[in-house]
Amino acid sequence: MRHLTADMAGMVVANLFYGIYFNLFFTSTHLICRRAVANKSASVLRSAAFVSSIILFVFVTITCTLLTVRGFQGFVFFDTGPEAFFADDSQHLAVVVDISTLACVFLNDLIMIYRLYIVWNRTKPIIILPVLAGIGFIGCAVALIFDIKKLGSAGAVMSLTGFLFTLATNIYCTLGICWKIHTITRACLPEGGTNLRDLLAMLVESSALYTSWAMFYAITHQINDNSQLFAIATLPPIAGIANALLYTRVGMIASSERDTIHPSQALRFRTRTGQADLDVLDSEASVV
Repeated sequence: MRHLTADMAGMVVANLFYGIYFNLFFTSTHLICRRAVANKSASVLRSAAFVSSIILFVFVTITCTLLTVRGFQGFVFFDTGPEAFFADDSQHLAVVVDISTLACVFLNDLIMIYRLYIVWNRTKPIIILPVLAGIGFIGCAVALIFDIKKLGSAGAVMSLTGFLFTLATNIYCTLGICWKIHTITRACLPEGGTNLRDLLAMLVESSALYTSWAMFYAITHQINDNSQLFAIATLPPIAGIANALLYTRVGMIASSERDTIHPSQALRFRTRTGQADLDVLDSEASVV
């Protein structure tokens, strides 16, 4: 795939994915806000999960907008033609796009780490490894941006080492969350409300979407194929879709169950030793 073709395909498909993300984001936000109103509680709207989803939406919007602006610059305003324009990764706008893309990836990692932290009942030792991986990713990202700006490294958006950090974070957090939820469902028999096995399936599907796309970039980057430009351009909206899809599905399930269980009450479980209340999460935003 030619460099220009990969860039143009990435811009077009990224905006297509952004349209999907846009609809999912506002649907999930509507469901969360409606639940907060029904609960007469604004705690959900102040939760870290809800705020981080908004910040991610802002950065994905900025990234896709800048991709479109760069496309117009290359075809309309650049005198030497689009081939030369898109081959120069050291241009100011290209560097800003790279920074925004890296920010989206890092925000997605933070959301995954926060989910792991909440599901494990705020146990700090469980997040030590992903936090260290996040610090490593920041270091690689800073070094890479400096390299692109000073040397104009063609086609590189992040080093393979840095990207392995984000892959490790997502896989580690997903496995940790799945193991914890699986343990809960084995130890507790749900009396009503959201089935945690359904939540487990939704979480795995959401994580698989982002992780598979991230691996697509890692492979194409490793073999130095221009398809990596397409993969990295579309990764921010894919991260947004994975998050918003999970919020939307959980929100829809919670809304459909509002007649049988109040949205803000704890999920009740009967264990072998008797009745127990398991306040799994305060809301669908806190769950995921």
